[in-house]
Amino acid sequence: MKIASEKFVAISYTLTVDGQIADQATKEAPLQFVYGIGMLLPKFEEYLAGLEPGDKYSFTLSPEEGYGVKNEAMVIDVPKAAFEINGTIEEGLLTIGNRIPMMTQMGQPVIGIVVEVSEEAVKMDFNHPMADKTLNFEGEVVEVRDATDDDYPHSCGCDCGCEGNCDDGCEGGHCH
Repeated sequence: MKIASEKFVAISYTLTVDGQIADQATKEAPLQFVYGIGMLLPKFEEYLAGLEPGDKYSFTLSPEEGYGVKNEAMVIDVPKAAFEINGTIEEGLLTIGNRIPMMTQMGQPVIGIVVEVSEEAVKMDFNHPMADKTLNFEGEVVEVRDATDDDYPHSCGCDCGCEGNCDDGCEGGHCH
């Protein structure tokens, strides 16, 4: 069976960035996804289209095809007070290079990387860590089959954070 829309796909891969292995999935623990539902980079999926189990692949994604080019507007100063809990900043938290989970004003989770720390503010980079990077993939198709309901990411539609694993279902935006 060939990789096509709405098929369950399992692949092994090695991602190399700047000559270093940045990520990988083995045949024993492959990356698994339903093709064509927007879970992966569009160009990544495009390169896999039509492949079958046992097929090997190798391709490169430019920054524009991957995680984009670095946007300087995504590097912002955050007041140091935003990192305080009960008036104190955890020791070691504001170390250059630290990845800190934060929330946007709209309540969306984002990861910021500490770039610089001054007396009053912390310069945080909210660009994707792979922005501006050329992504080199090589791997092999492990499995392709028709997707089942269990293969799709599930959400019950509530905002309680249950990730769709509500035992009793949802009503009015909350589990019951």
